[in-house]
Amino acid sequence: AIGVREALLWSGFWILLSLLFNVGIFYKFGARTGTEFLTGYLLEKALSVDNLFVFLLLFTHFSVPPEVQHRVLFWGILGALITRAFFIFSGTILIQMFHWVLYLFGAFLLFTGFKLLFQKDQDEEEIGQNGLVRYCKKVFRLTETYEGSKFFTRRKGRLFATPLLLVLIAVESTDILFAVDSIPAIFGITQDPFIVFTSNIFAIL
Repeated sequence: AIGVREALLWSGFWILLSLLFNVGIFYKFGARTGTEFLTGYLLEKALSVDNLFVFLLLFTHFSVPPEVQHRVLFWGILGALITRAFFIFSGTILIQMFHWVLYLFGAFLLFTGFKLLFQKDQDEEEIGQNGLVRYCKKVFRLTETYEGSKFFTRRKGRLFATPLLLVLIAVESTDILFAVDSIPAIFGITQDPFIVFTSNIFAIL
């Protein structure tokens, strides 16, 4: 289990690493690109607060033991690297082919903004029972309790998924939903896929 002191030290490390990377961007590519990275990083960092709040609700809903929460987030972040890379490079190709896609991104952000403004807050139960989680409950044989840090376990020769797998799926699907909001936002700052991807990744870390 990661305590407050360790969490603060790791957070400080990742922020410092991000700023050092930003210095390298300024030095290598100039002030404009360096400013774009810093702006994108701060934007994604601010948006990531939503992710943390929802992850906390998910851990509470599924009663995830503190000592395995880091394992879920570790694999969740690896999944986020892959899915966000796909979204970013797909978005870059679309923008290069059809510049008017940027206006669609802007309209989508306005739509989601107004939706968030007027919708009722989701409670812990709703967040923990998204469609993908419900589907996986039907497809997988599930154990009733956690099996340490295992996502799968065997009982009498049969393979079972543990509740930890459901938590990972909930975290991954939630991050995809957040990416659909945050990636169009950063394309409003820069269309350079290198800057979009790296600022996203450093904010996630």
